[in-house]
Amino acid sequence: MAASERDGAPSEIARARQAPHEHVPRLVVARDVSGEGVLDRIAEVVNRLIGSMWLFVGISIGIVAWLFAGNIVGFDRTPWPLLLTLLNLPQLSIMISLQVSANRAQAASDARATADHATLVALHELAKQQVRILDGQNQVLEILRRATVGEPSGGA
Repeated sequence: MAASERDGAPSEIARARQAPHEHVPRLVVARDVSGEGVLDRIAEVVNRLIGSMWLFVGISIGIVAWLFAGNIVGFDRTPWPLLLTLLNLPQLSIMISLQVSANRAQAASDARATADHATLVALHELAKQQVRILDGQNQVLEILRRATVGEPSGGA
């Protein structure tokens, strides 16, 4: 079963088709589609940490400090091999967290697209109703035009 079917999207779209004048557009934001499990909450914390500018600044300062302090203090005379090794260790977990972040963003995007689609379906149904009304009005105008053409103009 697709995620949109589980979320009740087809029923929302069906309701928009049946009663477009009653459809109320929904605003869907990322926090509306966040999970409720422990792993979902951990993923949110990791996404906020890994995706923050503060982590980038901290790592950049740490690298510069390591390069200078390693030579000055003497704990690492050739800083590149050890530094690169230490920086490469967390890359696998960071790549996985980036994929988790992308999946969560995709879920939010899908929910927004479903809500937008239901609104567009309602607008389309309203437009079709308007066209039917206009066609009916055109028919009435044509009947009136035919009726007035047969009558003498200007006379009482």
